[in-house]
Amino acid sequence: MARRGFETIAGSRRGTVWLVVVSLALTSAAHAEDLVGKRVPPFPGGFSEGGGTCIVIGSKDPCARGVSIMLNSAGEGVAVFAWAADGHDEQRKPFKLVSDVLSHPKLSKGYHMEWSHCRLDGAADDAVVAVVRDAKRTWLRASAWAYRLESSSGKFVKLEPKRVDCYNPAIDAAD
Repeated sequence: MARRGFETIAGSRRGTVWLVVVSLALTSAAHAEDLVGKRVPPFPGGFSEGGGTCIVIGSKDPCARGVSIMLNSAGEGVAVFAWAADGHDEQRKPFKLVSDVLSHPKLSKGYHMEWSHCRLDGAADDAVVAVVRDAKRTWLRASAWAYRLESSSGKFVKLEPKRVDCYNPAIDAAD
């Protein structure tokens, strides 16, 4: 009976579109994971960088490590990647060595990703990235997605969201 249900979904036009969308999303995330240990840019397969931040870890180079968003060819976020600085090209644009990749979290309406201005257990921590819910408050509590970039390993460590809150830069814009 369950198989018949799947065949009905897969056989319908809506089911076929749904299966294609899910397959493409999984394929994009899988290809992004293939970049661990690789130097970027260039990004393969239509991927590009869609912004990010440096993680200040007390080194001489204030941008030795960082976190960025990876976009697919349609400009959609497919991954969050950690990187280590790896030199510059002739125009002084930085190269990055990808050290870890996470699937980009689904952002429902009223939620956004925040980094650089977060706290872990009440202490400022530039290495935390989290999804927060928009509100007219100075500090926004993390929702169901929060990670910290470990500077020594370059890997993301999952955090309990209840331990994380992030500064709301939109509060400054409202003044």
